[in-house]
Amino acid sequence: MFGLLQQLAPKLAGAGIALGTVYHPPSQHHYVSIFADVVIVLLILAFVLTAFRDIARLGRGFSRAWAIGRVTISEAWNARMWAVPLVWFAVCVLLGVLIVRGYEPSGVVRVYMTIFLRAQALILLIYLGLLACVTLPRERERHTLVTTGSKPISRLELLLGKVMGLSAAGAIMLVTMMILTWGYMKVVDLKIRHDAQVLYAMQKKSYDSVQRRMPPDTGVKYLAKHGMLQAQNYVSGKFGIAGYVNYQTNPPTRLLKGGSSEVLYFEFPSLPATEYYRPMFEFQFAVVRALPSTKPVTIDVTLVQRSNPMNTQEKTLTLNAAGQAFWIPKNPTAFFSYGNPQTGQIYNPGPVVVKVTCPDFGVYLGIGDGLRPPNQTSCMAVSLDTNRTPHHSGMLAPKANPVITGFKDNGKQEIVGPSVRHPQIKPEVASWDFPNVDQRQIPIGPHGNFTVHMVISVDKQSNEARAPVAQIVAYNTSNPRDRTIQSVYVNEKRITTIKLPSTLLEAGDLIINLRSEVPGQWFKVKENSMIIMQPPSSFIWNLFKSEAIIFCEIVLIISIGVTASTALGWPVAMLTAMVAYILGNLFHFVQSLFQSGGLELFDYVQDNRMKHVWYYQIGSFITNVMVHILWVVVHLMPDFTRYDPLHFIVRSKDMPFEIVFLDIIWTLGCVLPTLAIGYLLLRKQELA
Repeated sequence: MFGLLQQLAPKLAGAGIALGTVYHPPSQHHYVSIFADVVIVLLILAFVLTAFRDIARLGRGFSRAWAIGRVTISEAWNARMWAVPLVWFAVCVLLGVLIVRGYEPSGVVRVYMTIFLRAQALILLIYLGLLACVTLPRERERHTLVTTGSKPISRLELLLGKVMGLSAAGAIMLVTMMILTWGYMKVVDLKIRHDAQVLYAMQKKSYDSVQRRMPPDTGVKYLAKHGMLQAQNYVSGKFGIAGYVNYQTNPPTRLLKGGSSEVLYFEFPSLPATEYYRPMFEFQFAVVRALPSTKPVTIDVTLVQRSNPMNTQEKTLTLNAAGQAFWIPKNPTAFFSYGNPQTGQIYNPGPVVVKVTCPDFGVYLGIGDGLRPPNQTSCMAVSLDTNRTPHHSGMLAPKANPVITGFKDNGKQEIVGPSVRHPQIKPEVASWDFPNVDQRQIPIGPHGNFTVHMVISVDKQSNEARAPVAQIVAYNTSNPRDRTIQSVYVNEKRITTIKLPSTLLEAGDLIINLRSEVPGQWFKVKENSMIIMQPPSSFIWNLFKSEAIIFCEIVLIISIGVTASTALGWPVAMLTAMVAYILGNLFHFVQSLFQSGGLELFDYVQDNRMKHVWYYQIGSFITNVMVHILWVVVHLMPDFTRYDPLHFIVRSKDMPFEIVFLDIIWTLGCVLPTLAIGYLLLRKQELA
């Protein structure tokens, strides 16, 4: 087996075909973005020219603006602001108690933090957005705006005072909610640590009395000592699965294991075809047989449209003696991009994915990854439109380094253990590549070891009574012969700690391979299933950064609400703020509509057949115009999708401060033109 695999590299060297670079469709001129930027610049310029006197005296005017802010805080307090955190906390605790039953410790923290932070953002956005839309119209109704106008207060100071006051009220409520969240999560963490201590003591007692063959879980010991609230800093590697990985070659050789659940993915960004030639796919694999057989090797191919996964085609192909196969898809207009030479209109269904599996047991298919010179790949599209392909080659390669996945379950890839019937076939391997890890950032223990955390799940299809055991093979690419091999018991859905010598962190990539040693047991793995630990950060500091993201979103919606209320009644102002928030969350959706344009209900052939149907052309024109208008409007709205306070904290990972800093700068950049609109809309006579 090893001899066959070591001979695979020269086979692959002769199997590939030199291809051009990956095709990128021609980029459109982003005139909408330029138009939106020009509008914003003109708006700020008009604001500066109109309000230069108010801006000049703003240095001494902050005290007057803050006086208005204090009054706004008092109004918010009278509006039962103090009750919002209490109601929020009661509802979140009740939901948490009902939902988290049966979850693992990491799942408990994830669910609680999701409930707490999502509820904070939702409640405060609604509550403070409502107050922002009501504050100026209510002063008009009470005629208190006239009293305010009799004082030496400018329009700019009034708007700043309202935004500052409501933002301060939001900050007070956020701080209160953060303290309540931190206190409750500390109680939850104390219970998790106590349960872990009890469990570890029981496991150790059973192991010492020879009642338990497995040693006590190191992950449980780590959990009992550190808990789940630390904001972890760690290094993750490039993750991949293969039937077998031969690291004797450079770069490593990847193989697809036949007769398994592994799937090979080739992704093409776009496939420009022509009407005169039928486009096709050509496959090229280096075949390695682990078992003696003369039966032809077959592959199952599935073509999938990325934008519409229900649109698929399937085909079973037989490889010839050279490992080649050709496939001409039926109805290629559903997957390939066609251009009309008369009108210049292009019908582009978007990216497509070619999935390959091998049903033949005992066969390995060597994969050309598109990285080796001269860019060999195991799949390419041919008979294409040479006018729209790079170098006019008529063929295109997929994205380099194709993905191999195992049997997927809940989004996690799986690797299976050794085969009982065929022990000569090596078990599948999950591999993590950590490039150039900085040894100075990794804590080294007193024995010269560093800690690797492994979190995986186990699917026992057989040998249910046996404890899962993993084989860990670690080495550095600068010295691949010096390997560290360990067999460790796997703590299902808990942390399994691994100690590796610090010599593996020298110059070069650190490779960690994982295999299951128990037949019939599958390991569910993903990219972060293997991580190198760094010193953790404080949970309260990580929580504060998540709260800062929510605060930025609140300040932006407050400024939109105050601006809308300068010229509109409070119901219309609320509707305006809500529409701005919804459009700000639909940026990417509208972008996809804009790129397709028109109705786009049919493929290229049907669209050409209906180009003379008057009602189809009218409907396509109207929807195209509406999409363009919506695209312009969305470009003028702030992008609310960038505010994500949950991405790091629910994974117990420390949020980089750069993310908070960029969100603050982004918020200030959106608030400035928003207040400029409010300044220009607020009638000067109201403060004259």
